[in-house]
Amino acid sequence: MDILEAYKFCPICGKPSLKKDSNTTAQCQNCGYKIYLNPSIGAAGFVFNDEGKLLVVRRSKEPAKGTWHIPGGFVEVGESIEQAVEREIKEELNIEVKAEEYLFSIPNQYQYKGIERYPLDFFFKCKLVDMSSMNVDLSENSDYAFLKPEEINVDDFGLPSIKEAIRRYFHK
Repeated sequence: MDILEAYKFCPICGKPSLKKDSNTTAQCQNCGYKIYLNPSIGAAGFVFNDEGKLLVVRRSKEPAKGTWHIPGGFVEVGESIEQAVEREIKEELNIEVKAEEYLFSIPNQYQYKGIERYPLDFFFKCKLVDMSSMNVDLSENSDYAFLKPEEINVDDFGLPSIKEAIRRYFHK
C-alpha cells in the first residue's frame, strides 16, 4: 500500500479529509495542510577485519529476514549520518567503528507491514576500532560473519540498496 493512501486523518485538524494529490504529496481538503513523502535516512558501514574480510549480519526480521546485510540502520533526530552508522553498528554488534570515508548513497524501497517505505541509504567505509566485546543483538540480527571478497554473492543480500552497494563496492 502507498504510504500516502494509508494516512486517513489530517495531523493538524484531525479530519478524515486527506487526499493524495501526487506521488509525493497529500493535502487536507479541510485545512489545506500538505504532507510530503520524504525518504527516511539510513546509514550502513563496510567494515573489514585485519584479514580484509567484510563484516556482514543476517537479518532476523522483515523486510528481507534471513538474508545477509551490511550493518547499519536509521539516522535519529539530532545526529549526523556518520554518528548514526557508528551508533547502529555499536547497537547491533557491540563493536566500535569510525566512519572514515563516505562512499555513495542509494535510494531504497521495500514494504514494511504492508506499506511501501522509501529510505535513502548512505554507505561508509568504516575503520574497526575495537571488537573485543563483539556480540550480536538478536533482536536485529541472527548471526554475523566475516566474508572474503571472493565469498560474497550479491544474491545472498536481501534489500535492493544493499545488493546495489555490494555490486558497486566490489564491482560485481
